[in-house]
Amino acid sequence: MLHDPTYGGGLGFCQEALSGLLPPGYHGPLVVALDSNVLIDLQLYGAALMSDEPLPDSVAKDKAYAADLAGLVDLLNLWLLRDIRFVVTPRSRTDAKRVTKPEVLERRLASIDALALSLAFQTEDWSGQAPSDAPLPVAAGTETRLPVGADRELVLEAQAVGAHAFLTRDRQVLKRTALSGRQMTVTSPSRLTSDLVRGGVQPFFGGTCGGDGCPYGDWSLPAPDMGKWAGVLSVLE
Repeated sequence: MLHDPTYGGGLGFCQEALSGLLPPGYHGPLVVALDSNVLIDLQLYGAALMSDEPLPDSVAKDKAYAADLAGLVDLLNLWLLRDIRFVVTPRSRTDAKRVTKPEVLERRLASIDALALSLAFQTEDWSGQAPSDAPLPVAAGTETRLPVGADRELVLEAQAVGAHAFLTRDRQVLKRTALSGRQMTVTSPSRLTSDLVRGGVQPFFGGTCGGDGCPYGDWSLPAPDMGKWAGVLSVLE
């Protein structure tokens, strides 16, 4: 169900338009696994960015960080109307429980549940488990350059659940990850948004092929089930 086109999810994507992100012959949603640092960015700065409010000076002066936050809000704006499915993996929930401040822990776990709520609207499957609540997935490849530990486990879990992209701001993860097996891109918010723009993706069109057998060739609904908005948008402060 995670990769099935649905009207609830909205207009998806085709490999022909996004060959660097999607596997051969693919037509469906873009599945994006979030690293913990991206989830925290959504919590801290998402609402301000969606409202075009300025970033704190301490953040704005870091040009690379500010660019990734701008890319993240651009991705959110696409997500509102396109079938981009945000997921987190079981390790993300386990790591969240190591947070020592109760109020931070409560917020982090609520954010993970909120992503699962949006995902249910997109898959139109209310009986299935989101990746964050499912048993550990069977590995779909190997990683050879990251140290043994949390970073490697998060990347491999994202690959195993079928994510097309693992979204992170961790420069070492971006630089060092070397994956074999199922295709998955390890990328930053600014880079992923740039890739989508280069593929012609716009809120209401682009990023599809319209060829024979393409489910989006005669897509009849211009917008997804707006119920999906509640979960992810509740993460934003």
